[in-house]
Amino acid sequence: MSEGVEPREYRVWLTPEQAQPVEGASYERVPTYALYGEHQGAQASDRWAWKIQRTRPRDGRPGRVVVHVWDCPDAPADGPEVDVHEALDVLRSTAGAVTCADCSATVALDPLR
Repeated sequence: MSEGVEPREYRVWLTPEQAQPVEGASYERVPTYALYGEHQGAQASDRWAWKIQRTRPRDGRPGRVVVHVWDCPDAPADGPEVDVHEALDVLRSTAGAVTCADCSATVALDPLR
């Protein structure tokens, strides 16, 4: 087995105050665009929001806490949407909390835990 480095694409969202150019680096080929405002035409696929599903214990089975992507069919339809920091806080601070394996919550949040 050999170890190597593969090229990957990484995207981050920064405010102008957070983004500082590296002296001597060229940014001519770096794509930049402003984030959509809440009502400025953001597409549903651009949203990064989460919903928390809490089920109560019953029939001798323990309750569960599951974090879903906002549009997951198993997410509570009337539940409030939370941001990534709140979703991670639920996963860190709630015993037994898990991410939904059926939606992309596991893929998106587990590496951040």
